[in-house]
Amino acid sequence: MGEPARLYLHCVSALPSLNGLGEAIPGFGLYPERALVMAAAGDLVCVPAPVDPSYLAFLNELGAGPSAGNVLVPAPNGDSPGTLAGAAQADPALVARIARRAPAGTALELHPYAATPDVFDLAAALEAAGAAGVRVLAGSPGTSARADLKHVVRAKALELGVPVAPGEVVELPFPGGRRRRDLEPVRAAIQRQLPRTGQVLVRGSSGASGSATYVVGRGGDDAAGAIQRISARNGNPAYLVEAMVDAALSPNLMLRIESDGGITLLGASDQRWGRPLVHAGNLFPSASRLLGPMEGWARTLAAWLRDEGYVGDVGFDFVEYHDPATGEPRALLAEVNPRVNGASYPLALRERLNAGRREPGPAIAAFASGTLETPARDFAELRDALGDLLFTQATGAGIVPYATGCLRHGRCAAVAFAASRQEALERLAEAKAAMEAPWIAP
Repeated sequence: MGEPARLYLHCVSALPSLNGLGEAIPGFGLYPERALVMAAAGDLVCVPAPVDPSYLAFLNELGAGPSAGNVLVPAPNGDSPGTLAGAAQADPALVARIARRAPAGTALELHPYAATPDVFDLAAALEAAGAAGVRVLAGSPGTSARADLKHVVRAKALELGVPVAPGEVVELPFPGGRRRRDLEPVRAAIQRQLPRTGQVLVRGSSGASGSATYVVGRGGDDAAGAIQRISARNGNPAYLVEAMVDAALSPNLMLRIESDGGITLLGASDQRWGRPLVHAGNLFPSASRLLGPMEGWARTLAAWLRDEGYVGDVGFDFVEYHDPATGEPRALLAEVNPRVNGASYPLALRERLNAGRREPGPAIAAFASGTLETPARDFAELRDALGDLLFTQATGAGIVPYATGCLRHGRCAAVAFAASRQEALERLAEAKAAMEAPWIAP
């Protein structure tokens, strides 16, 4: 069989744990555009809206991104489901176009953001249109949905000897209840766990980016306040109520479970935080002193996921902290993301840029990713504002913006590449300062 064709389709709105983030994050619906930085010239990338040609040309100059003809935008269809895969499936011409990319003797690999039913429906439509050997690089939707529940992963981690924070799981008899008595088991668990460290972290089993996370005790709410805030949101079937430690680092390890069962470490970075417990970017390489044990624990859990039928990318979030009794570093598992996550894009882009170097030189050693808040409303304006801060292959350093469709909402993602973590942070800070400085758009 020949070299497979690959289709990136990173729809975030289809994932139940991300429900509600569209209202909280401007431009959230345009996040599928992030997949552009993962793709090679011959890959297909499906996005919800046309991509700025000048931005795509910029990526291509660096040796990243698909060619212009390989960016696919589904035709508007008011009857299609509200997901990117659903919109693609509802566009017969687009389905036929994708199917033609996988003639007999080749395979078509779908690289989704997460394993959701709509992606598998699209795969079936592509096979019906004549595509041969369609493979979705993800586990079954049921396996992925179960692995996305924090209380399920916590129980499996304990079973497999992976350290987790001391605490307990509260499964509610009436999930979604908003009355105070419905949440009484959570309040009682908070009171039991609070004496351990003076802080308790309450997390809904389903939820991402801090959308179902509450701090009780020092620096947070009291128990009554937390219960009130929990009751104001759609309920979870279960809550983790755990003693909170003072994190020194929050490493994220990205692994890939291959179709043949192999497990590959894609990279380890440290999460950067904006508001408390809200992800604001990543810093590579990780400065953790316990990466060896963390990788071992991640591989143990990845083997469990593989045996459950999972295939594709999976992120493992850890917390590294100092043991108050000994002063030695210790680590525990925070959560598992059975999908692509925010660390995936800068890690993949680093690989693309290193592979695209036209002249011999050291590999890009470090990056810092984050968000640029900017008055620029298209890539031309952003490029003028950043000037010589932009990445060049000649230097192997600088800023690469991505998800630039979000510029119409006053922001976009960006990653600063450099020879060291500190230099990457400084370059990202310079880019943010350039957005705040007075400048005149052309």
